[in-house]
Amino acid sequence: MANFSDIASRPAATSPDGRAEFAAEIEAGWLQGRVAFGGLQGALGAIAMRAAVGDAPMLRALQATFVGAVQPGPARAIASVVRRGRAVVHAQCTLWSGDAPAALFVGLYGAARASKVRVDMPSPEGLQGPDALRETPYMPDRMPGFLQHYAQRWAGGAPPYSGRPYRPASLWTRLREAAPATGEPPAALATPAVREANLVAVADLPPSPALSMLESRAPGASLTWLLEFVEDPRTVDPAAWTLLHTETRHAADGYTSQTARLWDAAGRPLAVSHQTTAIFD
Repeated sequence: MANFSDIASRPAATSPDGRAEFAAEIEAGWLQGRVAFGGLQGALGAIAMRAAVGDAPMLRALQATFVGAVQPGPARAIASVVRRGRAVVHAQCTLWSGDAPAALFVGLYGAARASKVRVDMPSPEGLQGPDALRETPYMPDRMPGFLQHYAQRWAGGAPPYSGRPYRPASLWTRLREAAPATGEPPAALATPAVREANLVAVADLPPSPALSMLESRAPGASLTWLLEFVEDPRTVDPAAWTLLHTETRHAADGYTSQTARLWDAAGRPLAVSHQTTAIFD
């Protein structure tokens, strides 16, 4: 079974016209239900766009629309630069599953500039750190396959399908292969492009907190996704714990609007994630 580093460290093919193509094989161990984990889809798009854009500047925002199912088997992310300005670069990418388009991505890359404007994003108060919490075991018969790749420690909220009133959810997580119980982590996890792709994937990890209100399982799916980075994701160690605090802003008619904010264990803000999801209950 392929780990994240096995997938993300493969080279992307670039062409003289500036396009980049990244190919991957989607295995059963990366499924969420019957389709590929949305965070992995975003990671594939990020890898292809980074190959098209080049090493600089920093990824500031990633926009995604999921238009079809990424099935097990071959997938291709094809990216190109839309416009390259003095400080900002826009890129686009289509993710193909077999011969069908499955997701559309737009990446915004921006160089830092001197500015007097600064507003911090403090981490939630009163939450326990990862070292004080128990790790949630992976249960193949009750959890989607992709979760076997991530360590999870819940710091607040209720688990999905527990029939409890709605509360925001707080979760510590990290890529399991990056902090193995024995041996050394794969060297590929130290490369900037793989680190960037990893944080994209991690940002999609938590389930909708609204699912805790249900008493039995119901399928759900992300429809749109806006991921904003406030720290360069290439500086984030996949072996370090990341805190995701997720709030459902509104839920009705089978759709939810939710926002997740991400910090590292030192309280450094990393990213903000906004999603529209569908729940088929």
